[in-house]
Amino acid sequence: MKNLLKKCYRLLNNEKLVFAIFILYYIGRTGGNTSFVTQWPATDKGFQVLRMLGFFFFGIETVKLAIGYLKEKHTAMQMVLMLGFVLLLGALGMNFIIQGAYTFLTDIMMAFVMSHIALKKTISVRMIVLFATCMIVPLLSNFGLLENLITTRGDTMRYALGFDYTTRISGIYGFATLYYCYLRKFKLTWRDIFMMVFSSLLIDFLTDTRTYFFLELGFGVIAILVKLHVVQKFKKAYLVIESLFVNLFPIATIATLFITVAYGQGGIFIKLDEILTHRLAQVYADLVNYGIHPFGVSFAQYGNGGAHAAITSVFGSNYIDSGFLQLLIVRGLIPFALIVLFTAIALQQFYKHHMHQELFVALIITLLSTFSGGLMSNESVLFIFMFYGLRLLYTSSSRKEILHEN
Repeated sequence: MKNLLKKCYRLLNNEKLVFAIFILYYIGRTGGNTSFVTQWPATDKGFQVLRMLGFFFFGIETVKLAIGYLKEKHTAMQMVLMLGFVLLLGALGMNFIIQGAYTFLTDIMMAFVMSHIALKKTISVRMIVLFATCMIVPLLSNFGLLENLITTRGDTMRYALGFDYTTRISGIYGFATLYYCYLRKFKLTWRDIFMMVFSSLLIDFLTDTRTYFFLELGFGVIAILVKLHVVQKFKKAYLVIESLFVNLFPIATIATLFITVAYGQGGIFIKLDEILTHRLAQVYADLVNYGIHPFGVSFAQYGNGGAHAAITSVFGSNYIDSGFLQLLIVRGLIPFALIVLFTAIALQQFYKHHMHQELFVALIITLLSTFSGGLMSNESVLFIFMFYGLRLLYTSSSRKEILHEN
């Protein structure tokens, strides 16, 4: 029996197994957001099995790692961090009871587990999976195996390319290019730069989603500056931005909430709402109808295939197009506060250890979290960064070896 337990323990320590389950779980998460489910609803049962596999596996891994931590001697700081983690899991457990959805809880446990693996290895695997998704799903749509849902925005036709909504592929491709640039330290070839921007432009033409095109255009500009060896001229300016980001992160997380609430006052915010394609009006309607609760609230969210619902006298679609507000409204005030606090601590640790590349990735995801899915996207690594930063603090509080790989 002991030998069997030892074999199981060694198996759980296998990085390849962790990555394999992550890939299967990601298929389950993303598959539910494709027109597979629209065309053949029974397929979602298979995707659900993969999601449940991820839930149980990462739950077991979390318990295993927690037992390992409990066996150690702890400082007061370490005890506080462990208690905070327990509170976060408890809050998300309450959210699970209210929502009946376990995927976000799984995402958090998965991030905790994967934060124990070298960051660059984790992000490399995720990048490959994202690029593969951007190839396979549209390819199936092109062959007619998946329905290419079509919606309109004014006179513009928008294509979902095999996904359930038009913005899905642009987001996945955007995160994939972010991680590619991060892993290459923006040292791209001219062909890389051209293909990154040109591919993003094609996605923009097909889906009419400009946010990620501008993002990847920005990556292209940075890569050109690096290639021409002039990026050092902007180093001081970036370091100032980085310092402001690290210190003002908590304020950034609620800035969108203030702007959304201000929409109710009318005036210039009505014009801003038009510029943001009615994002403020949509979320304002959700705030009016459902409010903010300690452990979140359950309500039907529309968006599949571009469907909308007029739910108040103010236009609203029950779709929250902001990662921070998704976290706050859907998951609840307590999970929101804990995650913002933990992430702010983690960013301070990254700054302390001069992890500038990781801070750049966190900055981009934070910007994306204002008026897009951002940190709540399946593709985000911000929660992994959060736990990695907390582990830096955990180990440094007992003067253990720093975790970050140079």
